[in-house]
Amino acid sequence: MADVRAAYLKGRRQASRLHRRFDMIERIQTEGGGIDVFDTIVRLGVPLIFKPLDGLLGVYTNAPMPGIMVTTKRSRSVQRYTGAHELGHHLLNHDQSLDDDLLLRRSPVYGRSRYTHRAQEFEADIFATEFLLPPWLIAAHCKRQHWTPAMLADPEVVYQLSLRVGASYEATCRALMRPGVEAIGRSAVDKLLAVQPRAIKKALLGEYSPPNWARDVWLLTECDQGARIEGSSSDLFVFKLMEHSGSGYVWNFGELDQAGITVVRDAREGPAGDTVGGHVTRSVVGCPERPSRGRLTLTERRPWMMDGPPIGSLSVDYALFNPEAQGLSQAERRFLAEAA
Repeated sequence: MADVRAAYLKGRRQASRLHRRFDMIERIQTEGGGIDVFDTIVRLGVPLIFKPLDGLLGVYTNAPMPGIMVTTKRSRSVQRYTGAHELGHHLLNHDQSLDDDLLLRRSPVYGRSRYTHRAQEFEADIFATEFLLPPWLIAAHCKRQHWTPAMLADPEVVYQLSLRVGASYEATCRALMRPGVEAIGRSAVDKLLAVQPRAIKKALLGEYSPPNWARDVWLLTECDQGARIEGSSSDLFVFKLMEHSGSGYVWNFGELDQAGITVVRDAREGPAGDTVGGHVTRSVVGCPERPSRGRLTLTERRPWMMDGPPIGSLSVDYALFNPEAQGLSQAERRFLAEAA
């Protein structure tokens, strides 16, 4: 037990040091978003490459020089966790490691069984979990979204939290009962895990049915003002915004086109807003057409006063990626482009 506790503390301390070294806490509390593990690996100067590995999720080698390899055959959330695990091997001065699907099954947030593997794997598992899903990250997103601890028993809330921290729905559910978080108990987590993400997505999209249900669905509201949205180019976005239609104000979604996001559903929910000051909820579903980055600003104005000040606005910075493809990471390609 003492050895397990020592390994736990070692992995957690290293993760905390990295958060502080790159000022992650202050940045994410201000801007939102998640931990960018691949950008961190690049900034640390550790060689990182992606390849279609057979039977493996990732590889860490320490001789003749350190290096990390991650598979291209899995989702971005699995790629991120694998990258964090291999980074843990590097920072904790471990020997070479070849990691297969067992990496997920024994993970503190993915796995269900007790730890039975050598100390360096446990240390790297703990590092990956504490690096990608620290308690302060979950707290920061709950504060921004006004989610109370009781609301974390709601599958839709936890699903949205999972998108914002860049983890799978299952991993986020399990993270809510970790030491330092302990937002909900095991029985509540079991109920959350019994809900399939597809059911949550269907409820969010209403009458719209996407070509496939593998896509994630973001719910963006006024709480996301000034936030950073880091998702996939295949994700769908549901904008739910209060609209003062009774006073003649409407949300202008024209900027979605400029951002390469196609509106596939536009509806108004709630009272008709016939009286002055009445309002409805505008619900718009947008579908990105390609990977992209930028800032999106939506405004609520009277159509006949488009030059006047808006009564409401929503601005978000967005970065929509594909899963990492073979070769260098997207983070390293950006770094090389900026240095050129």
